[in-house]
Amino acid sequence: MKRTNGTTLSDLAYASIRTAILEGRLTPGTPLSRRKLADGLGMSAVPVGDAIARLETEGLVESRPRAGTRVRLATAEEILGNYVLREALETHSARLFAESATAAQRKSLLRAAEKLDLTYNALARKASVSPERSAAVERLHMDFHMLVAKAAGIPVLMSAIERSRVLLFNWLFSRSPAFQPFPERWHRDLAGILVSGTPSAAAEAMRLHVRFRLDEVVARSRTLAAEPARMSRGPQRANGRGRP
Repeated sequence: MKRTNGTTLSDLAYASIRTAILEGRLTPGTPLSRRKLADGLGMSAVPVGDAIARLETEGLVESRPRAGTRVRLATAEEILGNYVLREALETHSARLFAESATAAQRKSLLRAAEKLDLTYNALARKASVSPERSAAVERLHMDFHMLVAKAAGIPVLMSAIERSRVLLFNWLFSRSPAFQPFPERWHRDLAGILVSGTPSAAAEAMRLHVRFRLDEVVARSRTLAAEPARMSRGPQRANGRGRP
């Protein structure tokens, strides 16, 4: 892996590890060895360490004494709190969209909603879906929500929504086969209200949208936290060797 166009090795390591987490190739609780990651990326452990530090600030990775570094598994309480935060951010974003979105922005949202629903519906009909395909669909989901936020023209609101860890955690948890699929017109119906409804109706529709699957996601987090082998072994204990 080489630097290109001013991108540092730390940037490349960060992007690679982050993508592996979001695509489910590095699942919650997975031990992370800096040495092994560096070997796989063809670089030294220094930029990998920098990348892991950045991922820690985003809440995707955690390091604990005597347990090493691992992909972070949020507690049920943290996930619930993040849902509350996202609900506040996105309902206000929806209200602002209904108040101030241009005609072009409204058309773009309707098109994005239709594409997203068709993609999710096709995904639901498949017996199995690759992590890469699932992650690509979730990126479309992120794009849809960012179209709503962009119409408000408030960069700090866009940044807060984009960085919402709840949405990132949903990428990790939503692949559970036990989860109910989205309704067939889930995003088209939401977009229709945002485009044509009152600001208060748009806010309420987004609130209900954000809270969909909340109970399932919290339950899934508790199931993962109850897997002692996954959570108790750090990278040293998992491979029987010393510190990575």
